[in-house]
Amino acid sequence: MKILHVLSERGYSGGEHQLEALVRHLKSSGHDNRFLLQPRAAFLDLVRDLDLPSAEVRMRNGLDLIAARVIGRSLRQDPVDLGQFACSRSHKIGGLLRLLPGARPPFVVTRRMDYPIKRSAYRRWLYGRAVDGVVVISRGVEQEVLSLGVDPEHVHVIHDGVDTADLARWSEPGIRAEARSSMGMGETDLVGVTLASLHERKGQDILLEALAKVEIPGGHRLHWFFAGQGPLLDSLRERARALREARGGDLVIHIPGEQVEAGPLLAAADVFCLPSRREGLGVALLEAMAVGLPVVASRVGGMVEAFVDEVSGLHVGVEDVDALAVALGRVLADHKLSRRLATAARERVVEEFDIRRMCEKTEALYRRLASEARGS
Repeated sequence: MKILHVLSERGYSGGEHQLEALVRHLKSSGHDNRFLLQPRAAFLDLVRDLDLPSAEVRMRNGLDLIAARVIGRSLRQDPVDLGQFACSRSHKIGGLLRLLPGARPPFVVTRRMDYPIKRSAYRRWLYGRAVDGVVVISRGVEQEVLSLGVDPEHVHVIHDGVDTADLARWSEPGIRAEARSSMGMGETDLVGVTLASLHERKGQDILLEALAKVEIPGGHRLHWFFAGQGPLLDSLRERARALREARGGDLVIHIPGEQVEAGPLLAAADVFCLPSRREGLGVALLEAMAVGLPVVASRVGGMVEAFVDEVSGLHVGVEDVDALAVALGRVLADHKLSRRLATAARERVVEEFDIRRMCEKTEALYRRLASEARGS
């Protein structure tokens, strides 16, 4: 099967890590992958590393008819079995191809965000007739697409995944001890972690309010690491300084504001929290579960599907500071509860959210759509 991937983003995000895993899987399964990329796109490094055919196409916006014609010409000169649009801009440009003359392969788009989609005839067409299939990463995202009036059979839930086998190594006792030692953590230090970009939708401000109220077990000091970059860095640091002054010495907040390797941080942690206001699924949450950490997260978007409340994690209401403080306090104080949640979290992510599962389900969908287009 010959597949054309179109990606208009220059940067490299969580979604593109999922695309990287998928492309590696498709290549190893014998499929012919080729790319059309924005000039100087970071993803080009992977394409070159895998020795895949590629070309650069300037995609200025979602209504770039010139880019659509370039892509259309590429498809006429080098026909493929399926076209995959990996981001919002390329999806819209792909929709323009529907309006241009000439045969085209089936098109698939992936939607990752659970933001409300403004209802309109254009968006219903964009997610319906303009493409042959919409992959969504959670039921929460699926509901947003279905709210447009798109046929449910047109929408396919394929959860994002993580490399559970690789992440498991960070839970080994020796690795954990080494990670904690390198961070200067002592026997009585507790470590909490939030891995997320520093944006309002991720809810770090909510967590800081909850940390002001959380009950830390006596004789212990809680270190909380906010790992990520983003526009709220300065304001979060200011909030953290005020919290430290009000709380005293049993709580230390770390906001490095730079890229931090997730593995060692998760290895050193005792609890993970993602207090998002909105979340398509939460790959960082899945990573923490794969390492074997007890997790606390908002009851929102795909995180509702990521784990079962009170079984493999604890859910709290969105922006419910008091409930979040109580949930964190429970995990920190009750070692038996913490270990039970962590074990179940690890089992759930291995069973439902392994990266290989995501790749295999996506490949099966691509095969089916290509076969249906050929009439075979």
